[in-house]
Amino acid sequence: MYFPIIRGRQYDLLALRELQANKILNERVIPIIEPIKLSATLMSTIKIFEENQRKLIIISNPKVGSFMGELALPSVYQQFREIMLNDSVVIGHYLNKESAIQIEQLQQEFNVKLEDLAIIHSERSLVPMYREVFNGLKAHFNVIPSDNAFRRQLSGQDLVGLDDKFNKLSRNVDYMDQENEFFSEEHLFFKDEGYIGFSDFSIVGAEYNESGFAPYAVAIHIVYPNSENALEIMHFVSDSNSDTSDPAGKFSEALGKLIDWYQQYMSDERMNTLAMKYFLRHYEEGTYPGLPTLKKLSIMHHLELIGSLLD
Repeated sequence: MYFPIIRGRQYDLLALRELQANKILNERVIPIIEPIKLSATLMSTIKIFEENQRKLIIISNPKVGSFMGELALPSVYQQFREIMLNDSVVIGHYLNKESAIQIEQLQQEFNVKLEDLAIIHSERSLVPMYREVFNGLKAHFNVIPSDNAFRRQLSGQDLVGLDDKFNKLSRNVDYMDQENEFFSEEHLFFKDEGYIGFSDFSIVGAEYNESGFAPYAVAIHIVYPNSENALEIMHFVSDSNSDTSDPAGKFSEALGKLIDWYQQYMSDERMNTLAMKYFLRHYEEGTYPGLPTLKKLSIMHHLELIGSLLD
């Protein structure tokens, strides 16, 4: 099973919504959404999962964005309550020093059982508190850093290994120096290592920024299976990178490199994802979808490809 952590930015959510609307998100891919605010896009994404009887995890205490502050508003809290009571939603929780109180509140306010919670761990020092709160019970599953010492502390629990696989560079132009990189092989070995699934931050990475900015270079990040079915990642970067002007032209430059490379993979059905078909259409029609849509398509391709590899 694959549990990608998706921050609740609009286009990240739209990637999930579009995959689900087209019924191409593999059932072995269960997103963990960390909401950054209560938005119409978040609500519509949850709704389409509900309509298709698909599960997704919503983190109840996100670490990023304005969501926790918004919950002080009664109208926002009521919508949040409706989300958490949705049959398609599994409640996720970041384990922290206040978790004993927070989990008790979740039990009281949402009538959730301990066994139905998905717990996301980050500190080994908090594992004793987890054991005390759960008192011999098992969480729905535990997301932990892929670390042997951490795994030993939670022996007997259902574990999901979390890694940040995306090599985030400070500037897009820096990817020109390393066009191709190894990305991941967790989908091949997670069971052998004692996990029920694996998790990462897709091709976005764990780093979170509140707002974007006009880049000097446009980069398209595409994962693909190598000859051993491990994942590698290609970075296709524009050439005219001296200033921030003409993002459409920069996109066209990067897209041309992507399509030239993609010719060798068209015979691999796994690579013929919906997102790659969109990239081809933009290339053939000379259209520019905007930088946020570019990221959406890269996420869509990654999630659809992982689903194919899990099959």
